Amino acid sequence: MHNTADLQEIVDEIAGLLGASATLEDRSFRLLAYGAQHGDIDTVRQESILRRRASQEVRDYFERYGIARADGPVRIPADDRLKVLARICWPLRHGDVTYGYLWLLDSGSLADTRLYRVAPLVTRAAAALAHEARSRQDLGRRLDALLSPDPQERAAASPEMSGPVAAVAVRESEERAA
Repeated sequence: MHNTADLQEIVDEIAGLLGASATLEDRSFRLLAYGAQHGDIDTVRQESILRRRASQEVRDYFERYGIARADGPVRIPADDRLKVLARICWPLRHGDVTYGYLWLLDSGSLADTRLYRVAPLVTRAAAALAHEARSRQDLGRRLDALLSPDPQERAAASPEMSGPVAAVAVRESEERAA
């Protein structure tokens, strides 16, 4: 689960510094945080906030601009058919991996020099998403080890885990539990 308080703080700060509507989504286009709206809002932004994710048609439109591989902000033009206002997508990359996207509605006032003032906040959001992804992977490995049929692997597994954890053991036979 994402630390939404930290991400919300980052989005609010970015929106305030730029005076622009901002949202932050994971790489599956699932909404994680959004700032107060400034100026016009489009149907895509409304749907993203109300439904917590973008439609596949809208995702396909945005992905055509190479956002998954971009190293910096990508300007995406308006599309009347999809009811999309112009926006900037700043991929949240850590290392060579895209962990999410910062979206900024842009009426044309977000010049690059102004936009790059929030680069440290974008880096912080990307690092937070990357850290969480690594934590989930580590937890998964520890759970696999704790549930391993190999007694030595179970014994070596660290039982210290943060957050709520549930485990289910299913007995396949008298000799084996999965």
